[in-house]
Amino acid sequence: MVVQPLISETKSSRIAAKLEEMILNNQLQAGDFLPSQQALAKEFGASSRSVREAFKNLEAKGLVRIHQGRRAEVKANNLDQFMESLSTTIIRSQTSSRKLMLDLLQVRISVATAAAREFSRNPDRDDIVRNLRACCCRMDDMLPGIYRKDPKALSQFHDSDSEFQSILVRSNGNMILDAIYDNLAPLLAENIKLMKFSYAEMEKLTKDYTYLCDALQNGQTDLAVALMLVAMTALKAKIKATFPDEAVVSA
Repeated sequence: MVVQPLISETKSSRIAAKLEEMILNNQLQAGDFLPSQQALAKEFGASSRSVREAFKNLEAKGLVRIHQGRRAEVKANNLDQFMESLSTTIIRSQTSSRKLMLDLLQVRISVATAAAREFSRNPDRDDIVRNLRACCCRMDDMLPGIYRKDPKALSQFHDSDSEFQSILVRSNGNMILDAIYDNLAPLLAENIKLMKFSYAEMEKLTKDYTYLCDALQNGQTDLAVALMLVAMTALKAKIKATFPDEAVVSA
């Protein structure tokens, strides 16, 4: 998957995106120097200012280190530091629990649907579907215990749900999506465990995931994305029902 910049395609964003891809794919290793500003300006038909802006973008993400009078140096080959900082920002932000949960859910929706759209191109899709089905089987095995209100079964159900999402996201082989998911998804999963779900809701989620596996295995990309959105829409409604809207409460 080629990650497109989220901002408009300025020359600085194109330069930053290209260098970021090279760094995350280990074409440029930590300790390597980036091409000179002059070389990059010539390659992209850009000004020195655009190149400097690109370097600042990469520095903000913790990928490069800028030296005065020397070429910029690769600092890290992952976005762990950047995503950890982003996660901390979300946690510490002065926002309601409801908004935080919905923001975290949006992260899950974005990365999971992106993975589902790219799944048909994965040469290992049969093995991945097998692992996804294993998660579904474990979720299904936990349903009788959940019906008996066994807290251990409930916890294991949620763990399998989280594993299902993680396997799907990682199937995309995209370092940026992996980093985002690894740092933000656990926050959502932790709070989901505190929410109360009915037996019928958990049974339906298990069935939806099973249908999703069928769609992925059959190469039905649009259906797979739709099924993922159905499951996430149900979770979104649950979050809204569980966490009050502070703006309404305080009115």
